[in-house]
Amino acid sequence: MSLRKLVTSSATAVCRVGSPFMVTSHTRPYSSNVLIHMGGTDQGEIFSDAHKAICGTGGEVKESRSVRLGGRFSQMFLVANVEPATVELALKDFGHGIDYLNVQAARQTTRDMKGPYCATSPLVPFVRHARLTVPWKRGIVDEVTEFLNKNGVTVTDLDEYRAGKDVVLEGFAHLPTGLAEFPQVSESDLLQSMERMGVKVLEFAKVIGQDPPKE
Repeated sequence: MSLRKLVTSSATAVCRVGSPFMVTSHTRPYSSNVLIHMGGTDQGEIFSDAHKAICGTGGEVKESRSVRLGGRFSQMFLVANVEPATVELALKDFGHGIDYLNVQAARQTTRDMKGPYCATSPLVPFVRHARLTVPWKRGIVDEVTEFLNKNGVTVTDLDEYRAGKDVVLEGFAHLPTGLAEFPQVSESDLLQSMERMGVKVLEFAKVIGQDPPKE
């Protein structure tokens, strides 16, 4: 068994109770979890209406992302306990200027998830919520993300926006666990290196694992 498979299987075993995708006698298998990606021209309260339509199918929204840029919107929903055909039918003639809709079975990989992990997950110590600012120049975001990638840091969720003369980067990242192809990094050295690049690290905080509520 490879080291990557070993850490993945260990995380799955430890988090079987706390995983947001757990399988019990009251839920369907993981294959019934779907990822919805939709977009189109911005026409009002698309997010709340889409959320209602999805919940109307009996599905449970686990996570969602919504963004409006340049007069258009893009949304993604991770939905549990629903069949792809059912939710696609509910959104097919939804209106709201939608001109793109993709519904497919969701994959379960650690790269797709920023959390929440259960409190005892071996991955929790390596998850960080990051907020960085850096003076804007052409290609600066590429430089920062490439630096992180070269050091084995996986950026799983990232927002980028301008604030005056600076670029703000905010999201979640996974540090290398030391059990895959990348050795563990010195977090202090990593942050100091970013500071030398002109990056101001406003936050690089550990994420606290969350257990599901007790029934």
